[in-house]
Amino acid sequence: HWDGTLTYHPTCHALRGMRINRQPRALLANVRGAQIVDLPAAEDCCGFGGIFSVEHPELSAEWLKRKIANLEKTQSPALVVIETGCLMHIAGGLHRQKKSQRVVHIAEVLASQ
Repeated sequence: HWDGTLTYHPTCHALRGMRINRQPRALLANVRGAQIVDLPAAEDCCGFGGIFSVEHPELSAEWLKRKIANLEKTQSPALVVIETGCLMHIAGGLHRQKKSQRVVHIAEVLASQ
């Protein structure tokens, strides 16, 4: 059981590389107690992208700022991801900006059932 609001970030590798989009959303739609809100510009990259964040740190930082700003627009306390790279990148950005939202892996949400 999950009490509260969730929003979902479809990760680039899953979305573009593996064409995984519907499945995580379907799983989240069935989480008891969760209200799912859409993340504005959800399909925009968070800026991690494997070595992209190392090779292009300025772009990566800007894309991360936009992702966090869009998370704030949802007023959701939790952003769900399916890849650990995005989880670490966004969670680090939230921490550095002293934001209260958190990033959770979909497995954590599903395990709460």
